[in-house]
Amino acid sequence: MRRHRLLPLCALLGVLFAGLLPKLDAQEDCGQGLAADMYFLVDSSWSIGQENFEHVRQFLYNLIQLLHRVGGDRFKFALVQYNSRPATEFQLNSYPTTQGVLAHIKTMSYRGGGTRTGLGLEFLIRTQLTTASGSRAVEGVAQVVVVLTDGRSQDDVVEPAQVLQLAGVEVFAVGVQDAVESELREMASQPHDTHVFSVDSFLSLRDIIQDLVVGICSAVTRSGGIPLANEAPVAGGGTEQDSADLVLLIDGSQNVGAANFPFVRDLVLRIIERLDVGRDTVRVALALYNANPEIKFYLNSYDSKSSVLEAVKGLAYSGGDESNLGAALEDVAESLLSTAAGGRADEGVPQMLVIISAGPSTDDTGAGDRALKRAGVITFGVTIGDTATADLEAVATDKSFVVSAPDFRAVASMGDQLFPYINGVVQRTIIVQNEFTEVLAVGKRDIIFLIDSTMGATLINSVREFIKRFVDTMPIGPDDVQVGVAQFSNVPRLEMDLNAHSSRDSVIAALGAIKPRPGQTVNIGAALDFVRTNMLRPERGSRIQQGVPQLLLLMTSKKSSDSVEVPAAALLRMGVLTLAAGSKAASEQELKQIAFADSVVFMKDFRALGRNPKAIVNALSTLAGVVVTEVPTEPVVEITTVQTQKVVRDIVFLVDGSNYVGSTNWPYVRDFMINVVNQLDVRPERVQIGLLQFAENPKIEFYLNSYSNRQDVVNTISQLRLMGGSVLNTGAAMKHALATMFQSSSGSRRRQGVQQVLVLITGGPPHDEVKSIADRLALAQVLTFTVSSGQADDALLKTVAFVPDLGYHEPSFSNVPAMAEVIMPKLITVVGDTDVTTIIEEPEETAVRGGERDVAILIDGSDNVRADFAAIRDFIIKVIEPLDIGIDRVRVSVVQHSEKPTPNFYLNTYQTKDEVLRAVRGLTPAGGRSLNTGSALRFMKDTIFSERNGGRAAQNVPQFNIILTGGRSRDNVKEPAGALKTDGVIPFGIGVKNADPKQIEAISHNPSFAFNVKEFSELTTIPSRINNYLSLPKEQLTIVINEEQSNALKRDIVFLLDGSDNTRHGFPEIKLFVKSIVESLSGSEGQDRVSVVQFADNPEVSFYLNSHKTKNDIRNAIDNLRHKGGRQLNIGQALQFVRHSVFTSSMGSRRLEEVPQILILLSSKPSADNVRNPAFALKDHGIVSVGVGVRDANLAELEMITFKPGFTYKVNDFSKLASIQSQVVATLNINKDTKETMTGISDLVVELESPQRDIVFLLDGSEDTRSGFPAMKSFVQRVVETLSIGENKDRVAVVQYSRDPQTHFNLNTYTEKQDILNALQELNHKGGRPLNTGAALDYVKNNAFTDFSGSRHQEGIPQILILLSGGRSQDDVASAAVALKQDKVVPFCVGTRNADILELQMIAHNPSYAFSVLRFDDIGSVYHQLVSFVKRVPRQQPPPKPENVLGSADLTESIQRDIVFLLDSSDEMQNEFQTMLGFVERMVENLSVDEGNDRVSVVQYSREPSADFFLNTHKTQQNVVDNLRSLQHKGGRPLNTGAALQYVKDHVFTASSGSRHQQGVPQILVLLTGGRSSDDVRNAVENLKQMGVMVFVVGTKNADSLEIQSISQEASHAFFASDSSDLSGIEQQIFSATTKVETPAIKPASYDLSRRDVVFLLDGSDDSQQRFPDIKDFVQRMVADLNIDANKDRVAVVQYSDTAETNFNLRRYSTEDSVLDAVRGLSHKGGHPHNIGEALQYVRDHVFTSKSGSRLLEGVPQILILLSGGRSGDDIRTPVRMLKEIGVIPIAIGTTDADTLEIQTLSHEPNYALSITDYEELPAVTQDVLSLLRKASHHLEQTAPTKGFGKV
Repeated sequence: MRRHRLLPLCALLGVLFAGLLPKLDAQEDCGQGLAADMYFLVDSSWSIGQENFEHVRQFLYNLIQLLHRVGGDRFKFALVQYNSRPATEFQLNSYPTTQGVLAHIKTMSYRGGGTRTGLGLEFLIRTQLTTASGSRAVEGVAQVVVVLTDGRSQDDVVEPAQVLQLAGVEVFAVGVQDAVESELREMASQPHDTHVFSVDSFLSLRDIIQDLVVGICSAVTRSGGIPLANEAPVAGGGTEQDSADLVLLIDGSQNVGAANFPFVRDLVLRIIERLDVGRDTVRVALALYNANPEIKFYLNSYDSKSSVLEAVKGLAYSGGDESNLGAALEDVAESLLSTAAGGRADEGVPQMLVIISAGPSTDDTGAGDRALKRAGVITFGVTIGDTATADLEAVATDKSFVVSAPDFRAVASMGDQLFPYINGVVQRTIIVQNEFTEVLAVGKRDIIFLIDSTMGATLINSVREFIKRFVDTMPIGPDDVQVGVAQFSNVPRLEMDLNAHSSRDSVIAALGAIKPRPGQTVNIGAALDFVRTNMLRPERGSRIQQGVPQLLLLMTSKKSSDSVEVPAAALLRMGVLTLAAGSKAASEQELKQIAFADSVVFMKDFRALGRNPKAIVNALSTLAGVVVTEVPTEPVVEITTVQTQKVVRDIVFLVDGSNYVGSTNWPYVRDFMINVVNQLDVRPERVQIGLLQFAENPKIEFYLNSYSNRQDVVNTISQLRLMGGSVLNTGAAMKHALATMFQSSSGSRRRQGVQQVLVLITGGPPHDEVKSIADRLALAQVLTFTVSSGQADDALLKTVAFVPDLGYHEPSFSNVPAMAEVIMPKLITVVGDTDVTTIIEEPEETAVRGGERDVAILIDGSDNVRADFAAIRDFIIKVIEPLDIGIDRVRVSVVQHSEKPTPNFYLNTYQTKDEVLRAVRGLTPAGGRSLNTGSALRFMKDTIFSERNGGRAAQNVPQFNIILTGGRSRDNVKEPAGALKTDGVIPFGIGVKNADPKQIEAISHNPSFAFNVKEFSELTTIPSRINNYLSLPKEQLTIVINEEQSNALKRDIVFLLDGSDNTRHGFPEIKLFVKSIVESLSGSEGQDRVSVVQFADNPEVSFYLNSHKTKNDIRNAIDNLRHKGGRQLNIGQALQFVRHSVFTSSMGSRRLEEVPQILILLSSKPSADNVRNPAFALKDHGIVSVGVGVRDANLAELEMITFKPGFTYKVNDFSKLASIQSQVVATLNINKDTKETMTGISDLVVELESPQRDIVFLLDGSEDTRSGFPAMKSFVQRVVETLSIGENKDRVAVVQYSRDPQTHFNLNTYTEKQDILNALQELNHKGGRPLNTGAALDYVKNNAFTDFSGSRHQEGIPQILILLSGGRSQDDVASAAVALKQDKVVPFCVGTRNADILELQMIAHNPSYAFSVLRFDDIGSVYHQLVSFVKRVPRQQPPPKPENVLGSADLTESIQRDIVFLLDSSDEMQNEFQTMLGFVERMVENLSVDEGNDRVSVVQYSREPSADFFLNTHKTQQNVVDNLRSLQHKGGRPLNTGAALQYVKDHVFTASSGSRHQQGVPQILVLLTGGRSSDDVRNAVENLKQMGVMVFVVGTKNADSLEIQSISQEASHAFFASDSSDLSGIEQQIFSATTKVETPAIKPASYDLSRRDVVFLLDGSDDSQQRFPDIKDFVQRMVADLNIDANKDRVAVVQYSDTAETNFNLRRYSTEDSVLDAVRGLSHKGGHPHNIGEALQYVRDHVFTSKSGSRLLEGVPQILILLSGGRSGDDIRTPVRMLKEIGVIPIAIGTTDADTLEIQTLSHEPNYALSITDYEELPAVTQDVLSLLRKASHHLEQTAPTKGFGKV
């Protein structure tokens, strides 16, 4: 062990003194006659409260008083209070003296309200910064604003803050408690370290007054032109002695977090910048650590300071839940300081380590610490906050070598404190001399440490470190000192017996098991008894009977909840020497009762144990008492838990989100919750917060375990949006909260005895029963508070509260935020016991580790995911980090795939987790243009999971395959996935971006193992869900897998049995038949349900669907069936009965939950009544009927009843029923992959994962529905709530009509559910007469269900109309209804009593789709049935393509294509030549060959190409076919594909050869090749591409797959057939691809100048980030001058940097407000460099297209406004030319960093190029751009039309 000599005190004083000098100078300057205007903007929102406002007032008083002292009367003051409405307290010219200002502040009142800081800043600018208000800005007087706030602003602060900064105003931001650091920095001037102040409490404001005055004085000084003091010189240029090895070890875990990591990185840069870094001076190494250390660079990696600084600048936050400092210290000792790593210890160079940490270590630091101390390394520490202090002080060379920053904002300043230490080592002014202390000579003794496990991580770490250091000095062994450990909370727990370890190292290693555990109470008496009866025994290592001293050290931070007197006395009688140490809330008096003498009671802060352990160590080392031998007794110990007053609670807010609260009052409700949360200590071991919102239905916003700190909770609450709704089902919401929130899985700690609290906040009366639910909550030990306002029933809510005193009511919502103070005392103290109960703490669950698993991860490695590959790597790491990796435990393999699989490592490549993680972190994308996932799955099965590569299937080890892909596979995945599953492998499918959800589901073991997300950034939620399965024990895994499979097999099955006299003798066989089917079912309640009904003259239920819960019960019920009897057989009546009385929710039917409803009818003779109508009614309700006929049953009748004829079975005798049992079961079987029955019931099960429907609501807005309109709106909102809204999911439109229709929003207007609900909330009644329903139906057909409005009917997406009508139509509906249905629209109708039900049935898809209610208030009664029917509408077959596949989708348009077939006719292809010709012939037969339509040419090539005929040679299809059949194989070698492609371009795609390229006709080349080209193809391919030729390539035999992809330019245009005989299936794929080509109409000579399509192409690169608000402001100004409308001006916005991305296209928004909102919400893209060429190509291919809303083909002017802040990183010439060719007019605006010539090239004409210095000058060119817009439109009108083509 070492002792240390430290930096001399004078040196430290010198550092401190140097830090004070700038402050003194600044204040001196402040008093040298400079004037200033100072404005204070002070938050007075509800979250501050009256008490804290007193502190604010005192702060302002003292601050202004001090400013007056240093500035005199030249300083003027103004003050504004702000909340929801800012108000002036006094202006600069209100008081002539500062005394008047101070007197005003003394009497200033607290206002209260919301927190709208942005509004406050705007108010300040508008009302205070004016000459009239006393501002002296025009005289050059400094303008200073001080903003004080305590929370996140409810509005935007950026824009007003920028106004202040542009005006040269110095802004200081002061944040208290929950103020948001990033927001403070947005408001404050630079530099932030002198302009941003944060304090933890209002009381602490007084501590920053001095620093704030210094900062203000400095700002005033700068404005006065006085030079700033020089900075301290940077250290460098040292002597020979000035050398050291410096290792920087940085906490990269979530302790720091991504947002704070830049602060840490800046500190490191500041440290290094001041050092003389070099090979012979200071060498630097750096490592990050979380769960594992990661070395970034070694001591010998860089020889210069600049290289080191660049490496540090490139550091990225690594993240991770664990912070294993111990492992990192060991790695530093082993890997970073050695000679091989550049260490120079052997040369006498001092070595030092600087640890930067923000949280406690999650592992043991002892071994690493000892290794570093043995090596003579000097260790320093920088701790952020106080949670890491104990650990760093323990490992630092001396505790004074640890510097502490209160928060991350202050981290940068730590460099100044730390540098003298580092420099002291470098210059040898700090020298550590080692003095080794021998192990103490201590006699035999048994020492037991009894530790309170509830003390928290910091104290437990300190205690553990103390014990380790103690053990390090003891002679440990069975004949020397033995050590045992137990922990306790309300129950004791053995950690280590006295004889468990016989060496010092093994004891120290085992001490790592001492960890904090949750608990609110401690039972010390029980723990003492536990030690006496369980540990002080010979068999446990105690040597008490040999006379060896027995010592027990109790260490606790709490007072005991049970009696300690008797247990302590029992130990004393045995002769045990009990010592007691207490910290925090421990009772000294109690400890004296426990200890054998008062002198061995130690009261101290356990965090300081390591600094002064001498008293305890001496006692443990020297005490030797008289041993009294007494046999341990076995007393009965009662273990109890007692409620305490400590604030440890689970609190759930249940918040009314209905219209009773409304958007006006919603901010008050939010502020109330924020005010409550801000007063609580939110963290997992203290207070947890959950939140639900409710109206008609509840919605979970977040769970108790969603957030682990107060700021995250506050942030989420502040962003909550009102859900809306007119129905308030409070009881149902309370019931839902009890069932979902107060559960262990949601974070509830009810089982640990933590008080559960529900805070109900409501503004309206409940619409359902609440009292009984409140009683259930109380019985469940949930403490209910009610906080109400508005129309809430105060008296009722007091009965809902746990006791009436916990019900609070405030008539005005504006006063609700202040109720937080009123409710708080009881919220944190009251306990909710209904009876005296004892809660025994359950044993802590431990994660399952050590299980054997083979885990293979197959990832997309194609070019398409290259930009997102880092996210894929992170995903893999998150999957494998929790695994227990080892050759005999979990093995891992990673494989990439694109066209073919590429293994990175096999299951047996690596044996440790470190090796696997290192390999994963080093992964780079393999590349490739397309995906063959099916082929890759075969590779996984045959190669990766094979025994030779580490697979252990033969040993019954569970095998998992995790497949992640970002695109659609080109080959079939179903069969290889099935083969994997057959081999027992469990696949998980994960699809991102363009992956096909159906393929992902087909790959996965079952649908619940399939995951689909939109972006790679969303992958983070998936690893934990996968790990839930990977970590299960094998037996449990089998059970879960089976459950998951069977979950897809839910069915409600009703047997309708012929019970007439005709079946009496065959009834035993009938029962056996039913039982045999039941045996094949899953009989648990959550899956298959069964009912049996008998019928004859009338039906009779034997048991219902919910009568029996298990298969055994069902079997017994069938055995007990008795034959009914009866002469007649009324099947029709029986069918009607089961529909109305059995297939109902109350009888157990789950029809409304989309569970298939199945009826099995067994009859023996024809029905005596009519079956037709009841059978059709069953089908209309989605009930699938299966018919079984015996003997005389009428087969035709059964076929009419059954779902389809194939569902009918007939046998001649009851004894033959067994022969059809398997067929009937097969009919019922639902396939888990396809969700279809094996016999083809495809529309019975709704695809819940990704529903796609286009739903148009057509609402009667006539005068007759005015009173019912709110109910109609509410109904539509309810329906929308059940849908899965999204661009690729459900879409919704709303049209209102009376005399004429009016669209409120289209199918493509909104892509978010909340936006639709908000729009519905704002919907106003239209009014008017008469009611023209027919005209409205025509209108929705022609306007709502169209491509332009967002309809996806061309894709086969269900088209659904829901009509709500309150009267009879005054015009004809019949023809309009027929036209709708012909367009495959499925109409549903809901009418009131005034509507004509026959008319509605005529409109509806079928009569059962028409519903009638008395009035619209009753519409809820049909809600469930309507929604059920809507969700059952199946996908349609997409409209058939024209017979000519290559033609336009519109058959009325002229079909024009120029198609050239280029055929490989080399010697190698002689045998395949006829097959190729057959391929060409089949394609030609599908073309419309004609001079005015399609033209065809054929060219053969080998060494040289030759044309068999040109595009203008043959005028008819027959001529082309005849010539094809006569073609002869050319032959020759080698194969020069490049030359052939160039030949086609130069000699075939020409006007003289018949090409119509100049007329805009698409040019298509189809190349068939069987080998690799002998020449270079790239130039020819580029030439074809520039010409606009679409190339398809079909490769066979020896063709090179990469070459054919490079020729085709698009992966989807390249095809490969292993044999030419496989060509037959490829032409259809080419046809499908060519349907994306359209031939635009020739542009009209006349342009409509009232319409324009304007695309903004914005610089989104890193260089534009600071000025992006200016760019957005420019776009908003432009938009405000346009006439935005779907039929007038349209706008799109695209950002670009290295790539381009669409923010919104031309089709997305049709109103000015919606465009402006979208622009305001734009986020900066980022990236480098400026690839303008790629961006131009992108807008041509993806924005100026019909699909994206371009009206190019309608003659609408197409205008591009491009902003550029730099020279393009790629070629722009070709993309510019191609844009201009299709008629786009570019306007280019470039900054001084842009290339002037490039900007002119980009623009339409040179005068369309504008130059500015920077983007902040954009307002200066706005009018010029608007003028060019008008000019561009007229220019188009005068320009001759051209032709072009683009993608649809």
